This record gives sequence, C-alpha cells and structure tokens, in this order.
Amino acid sequence: MIKSILSLLLISLIILNVNFSKAEKFTSRFREGNDKKEIRDSLKWSIDYLNKLLNSGGEWYITDQSYKQPITGILEYAENPPVDTLVVKMNKILGDEHLVYLFDRRPQDIKNINKIKGFISEKEARNRIEKLQKKIADSLSLVNIPIPRQIIENATINAPVIPNGEPSVLITEKEHELPLSFKTNLYQSFSNIKPDLSPLSADSLRNQLFNSLRKSYNDSILNLWRSMSIVNYRNEYISDYSKAKISNEEKKINRWNFKLLNDFNDKEVLKVNDSLKFALKYLTNHAENDSVLLRFYNSSEDKSEIWTANHPMSPIRMYLKNPQNDSISVILINTGKGKIKMIIDDGVVLTRLKESQKKEITFRTSEPDRKLKQIKIVKAEALPWTLEGFGSLGFTQTSLSNWAKGGESSLAALVIGKYKANYSKAKLRWENSAELRYGINQTKTKGFQKNDDKLEFQSRFGYSAFKKWFYSAEGNFKTQMAPGYNFPDMKNPISAFMSPGYLTFSIGLDYKPNANFSLFLSPISSKSTFVNDTARIKPTNYGLEAGTKRLWQPGLIVKSNWKKKLAENINYDTKAEFFNNYLYPFRKFSFDWEQTLTMRVNHYVNVMIMSELIYDYNTKFPVYDAAGKVIDRKPKWQFKELFNIGFNCKF
Repeated sequence: MIKSILSLLLISLIILNVNFSKAEKFTSRFREGNDKKEIRDSLKWSIDYLNKLLNSGGEWYITDQSYKQPITGILEYAENPPVDTLVVKMNKILGDEHLVYLFDRRPQDIKNINKIKGFISEKEARNRIEKLQKKIADSLSLVNIPIPRQIIENATINAPVIPNGEPSVLITEKEHELPLSFKTNLYQSFSNIKPDLSPLSADSLRNQLFNSLRKSYNDSILNLWRSMSIVNYRNEYISDYSKAKISNEEKKINRWNFKLLNDFNDKEVLKVNDSLKFALKYLTNHAENDSVLLRFYNSSEDKSEIWTANHPMSPIRMYLKNPQNDSISVILINTGKGKIKMIIDDGVVLTRLKESQKKEITFRTSEPDRKLKQIKIVKAEALPWTLEGFGSLGFTQTSLSNWAKGGESSLAALVIGKYKANYSKAKLRWENSAELRYGINQTKTKGFQKNDDKLEFQSRFGYSAFKKWFYSAEGNFKTQMAPGYNFPDMKNPISAFMSPGYLTFSIGLDYKPNANFSLFLSPISSKSTFVNDTARIKPTNYGLEAGTKRLWQPGLIVKSNWKKKLAENINYDTKAEFFNNYLYPFRKFSFDWEQTLTMRVNHYVNVMIMSELIYDYNTKFPVYDAAGKVIDRKPKWQFKELFNIGFNCKF
C-alpha cells in the first residue's frame, strides 16, 4: 500500500515538474523587469495589434479566407474570460426574471418596412392622395359652392368705377383719371353728334351720353369684380377643403403606419428574444457539458485517456508502475469537468518476483557515406494535361396502331460527343474542347428529318494576371454537318456545312474563381460569318449581302460557363455567350444560352434534358401576310428543347 501511494506521489511530481519546466521556458523571455506586467502587456499588445489589422477598414485584408477562422478564434479566446466564467454569467442573465429583453429595436429602425404586410409605402400614399384630389375635384363644382352675402357686398368696395359728378368737369379737369376704354367710347359717341345743333343742345346731349356710358361702364366693372371675388372665394374654398382632406388622409396614413410598425416590432422583438434565449440556453448547456480530455502516463509510458465533463462518463482503469516494474491497478472516475477521482482496486496484492536487472549496451555510430547524403528525393508531379471525353447514344420510340386519339409512330435518335484537352502548369492555362451533336427523327408521313446538328471547336489560352484573373486569347469555330430543310420542302436546303459557319477570335480577361465557373470578357473580338454554298443557300438569310460569302464584324464578347452538382446523380451545366457589334451597338447583337441537366440512372444509362435559346440579328426568318405570302424577313428568338434517354460512356 505504501508503495502505491509513493507511486502516485511520483507521478504528481513528474506532472508538476513538466508544467514547471514549460512555465519556466515561457517566462524566460520576460526576466528583465516585472514578469507579470511584461506578460500582461504583451498579451494586450498582441490583442490590440490583431484588432488593428482586422479592423483596418479594408486597408489590410486576409490573403486566404481559410485563415480567418483560426485567427479570429485565437483572438476571441485571448479577449474573453474562461468559458466557465461565461457559463456562470450567462446562467445568471437567463435566470433573471425581471430581464424581459436582451435585444431591443425601435420601430423607426426596421429595415425593409415596405415588405411588412399592410404597410402603406410612400408610392401607395402618393397614389391615395392623387385619387383623393381627383375625387374632391370631381365632387366639387364652382357653381354649387354658396357665396356668403358679405363677400358679394364687399366685392365692389374698391372697384375702379367712374365717380358721380358733372360730366363737363370730369371731362375737362379729370380726363387723365378716366379709363382709356371709356374715353374711347365717349369720344366716338361725341363724334356722331350733328354739327347743326345749338351749343346748348349739344352740351345737353354730351351730358346724356356721358352719364349713359358711365352707368354702362360702372355696371360692367362692378359685375367683373363680383365675378372675380366669387371665383377667388370658390377657388380658395376648394383649395382649403382639399388641403384639409389631404392633411387628414396623411395623418390617417401616418397613424396607421405608426401603429402597424409598433405592433409588428413588438411581436418581432418578443419573437427574436425568445429565439435568442433558446439559442443562448442551448449554447450555455453545450459549453457547460462540454468535455475535457486528460491523458495519463505511467513510468512505462503506457497512456490512458479519459474524458471529463459535468455529466456521467465511463470510468477507466490504468496501471501504475515503479522503477522495479511493480504495478497497481487504479480506477479513474469522472467527477466533473477537469476533475478526476483516483481509487485503488480492492484486494490489490503487491508481489515482487525479482529485482530488475540493468545492462548497459554501447552502440558505435559512424557517419553515413557521402553518396547517401547527396541523394535527392524526387517529388512526383502531377501531369499538366487533363484529357476527358463523353459520348452518348439515345433513342425515343413511339408506336401507334388504330389509335383513336390520333398521331403516328415515330423514332428519334440523338448522338452526342464531347472531348476536352486542358493544360495547366504554373501560371499557364490552355483549354481545348470539341462538341458534336446530331439527331434525327423519323415518321411515316414526313420520313427522316434532322432535329439537332452542331459541330463546335474552341481553344482558349490564358496567363495568370492577378488573383483569379487570366489574360486570355480565344478562338472558336461553329457550324453544322448536314443540310437542313424547311419541311415539307425537302429539295431546297436552308443551311449546310459552313453555310452558315462562324469563326471568332477574342482577346480579353478570364475570371476563374474555381473549377466550376468561368467568366470571359473580351472587348477586342472579331466574328466572321461564312456562307460557302451560295448557289443553294441565300446569304442574305444570315446577314450577308447578295453575292458575298463572308461577313466580318468587330465587337465585344461576354461568355460564361457554370456547372453544379445538384445531387449525387444529378448535374447541371450551363453556358451563355453575348456578342455586341461595335458598328451597330446594342442594335445588332447575338445571344446564345445552353442548359443541360443530366440525371444518371446507372453507370451506362442516363437521362438528359437540354435547352437552347438563340437570338441572332443576322439570321432572318420569313414574315407572311394573311394570304401566306412572304412580305419581309426579320430576326426572331429561337428555342429548342431535347429530352434524351441513352447509353453513355466516359473516356
């Protein structure tokens, strides 16, 4: 029993000695001055320095995002108190019944308020105000608005009427005060007086004319001022009425929105805090119940491991040994995170068979041969070329006999072949691809027809520019293999090999963030369209002038490729190309978008769904009138969809 206790003390001293030696090595760097102060200052300096770099506002950035997690993790570990302290504080916070909200938010701080159901946006509010204004204008009429008597009575107080008085005095002494229109009518009336009248009769007649014209003029002025006062009153009435109604509507909208946001925010804050407390309880329990691994070694370097935690863990047995190789069995029991209870087995009997014998063995060492030192280890390098191919042969068959719903039997076949040869080494990238597709369809009435035909070769050479970008040059050739016809005319082809054919050369930048995506931008591009068989195929159908076989166009090209593994046996692949003619920018352009969804049934059979959307300004289609006569040719959007079940192979 005494020996077992001594063995336990020996192990404890060894552990203390190891920890002391590590602490001594760590603190040896700070022997000058106050040790604790130096360590604390270095810790604070390290934390501040890392925070300065991480929060530099974009001046400094991490070269690889995979470094971010360990850097921020070690920083948080240094900044935060021990996890046990955090658990105690968090349990105290969560156990506080008076604490309602951990997080709160003001209604005016809600983002995307327009997405809240029932919220009246500014645009909707403007529409309501405009409808209200129109409704008010339609409901109010100037004629129907009553005019107060006081308005009519006060309307003519300041009217510029001709005052009462002796006509001769007004004409001679206050002629400049008389209105011009009145004087014009007056003098015109005076000119009509007969000259043979006596002076007395003439003066009497002038006074009569003056009084008559004055009365007529004053009546018109008074009526005008009354009308103006009435119109002004009614306009002001409508304006005040509209402003009051609009103000009431705006207040109504504001009250509605304010109440809606308050109610919505109260519910959201309650919901967020409930979710937050649930998350914090889960994380706190996880941290509190998280286990700690302890490793024990005896004098023979036998290792035993036990996890400690604040919940039951399975005990383990280990054997303690002394220098004479005597052993004793000890049970290690978890009593809490970081706590171990050690119990010696019952009925332990110490037996020493014999004293351990020591034998010293001396080994002679010699220097290895110099030739062995000169041997260089050759590292295996991956081949720069990547070659892969894909082939598929699919069939679709329909058989009908005495079928009441109509239709006819048909047979369709589609052959697809793709091959890629890519070179990658250091900063160089050279990608080459070829694609062949040919499909036919056969029915009893129409015979054999072509439903798909494509032949394309592409080569792109790139050199690393910066980060994920490459300086790139590309060549692309695209055409078809067999003649195409416009059913039922099977004698006159509308297309053939190299009729049309497309040859494109481009220089630009290629963005490759990963192996599944590529974006090629080329502001310097040359696109040539060929129609070699002008005897049977009209070159004007493909943008060429009559009598020519080639059309050259400078422009800009944007290409993108993306592929994604949607599931274990489902893959999606898409590519798009846009060409803009510099001679007719955004008026003459072409667009080609292909999509392929492949669903693998087994190693040899798969299902493919393919679609292609094309627009080419230079490809013209006939436009017919009501009588079926061709009256024009215009470009149109082209769409094709293929569903194929076939046998496939990879090579």
